[in-house]
Amino acid sequence: MIDAAASAAVYAKIGVRCCPIPSIDQTLQNVNPMKISRIVLAVLFALAASANTLRAVPSLPTFSFHENGQGKLELPIGVVIPFPGALTTDPGPGGLLSALAFTAHPQVNPLVVGDVVLLDASGHVSDILRFDEATSSASGLTQLIFFYSNDHGGLLADTGLPSLMLSNTITIQENPSGPTVYIPAAGQPGLSTDSPLGDSFRIFSTPDTGSTFLMLGSAIAGFVFLRWKMPAV
Repeated sequence: MIDAAASAAVYAKIGVRCCPIPSIDQTLQNVNPMKISRIVLAVLFALAASANTLRAVPSLPTFSFHENGQGKLELPIGVVIPFPGALTTDPGPGGLLSALAFTAHPQVNPLVVGDVVLLDASGHVSDILRFDEATSSASGLTQLIFFYSNDHGGLLADTGLPSLMLSNTITIQENPSGPTVYIPAAGQPGLSTDSPLGDSFRIFSTPDTGSTFLMLGSAIAGFVFLRWKMPAV
C-alpha cells in the first residue's frame, strides 16, 4: 500500500500539487445563495404551471373520478359541483355486490349506457368505468356510474372487476403519468346529449403528477436551503 505522506512528497518533488476534492457541504457553502434561490424559484414556477394546467377550466362539462371516492363535475363556466362516491351494489351484468358508484342526475336524457375499459402498459385491464341504466322517479333521472379498479391498493374502487361486460364497450389506453382523459363520441358509453358540446371524463387511477412533482420540488428546495444554511462540520 502506498503511504499518503510518501505520495504527497513525490507530488511535491515533481511540482504537482495534490488538491483535495471538496465535500458537498463545502460546495454548497461556495455557491451563491442568490443563484440557488433563482434556480429553485424557476423550478417551482415550472412545476406550479404544470399543476395549474391539469386544473384548468375545461371546455366541456367534465367529470373527475378518483379511486378513493372523490369526484366532481366541472362546468365550462367555472362552476365545480362535488360528486362524491360510495360503495353500493352494481345491478348491471356481472356487477359486484359492493362497488364504488357515483350518482348522476341527468336533466333530460341519460348518459349512454356501456363500459369503458382501461388497459395498462402491459395490455391488461386495470380499470372499468361503467354507466348503468338510468332509473326514473318523481324527482327525475338517477344514473349510477361505477368505477372498478384492479389495482388492489386498498382504495374504494379496488374491489376487482365485474365478471361480465355490457354490450356497448369501448377500450382505451390508461395514461401512466396522470389522469386518463376520455371524451365519448356518438353512441359511446357516457355521452351526454343534454350538453350540446358533449362531455368528458378524467379517470384518476394513478397519482396526480402535477401535485406530486410540486411537492417533490418543494422538498428538494427545502433540503438545498437547509444544507446551505447549516454550518460545515
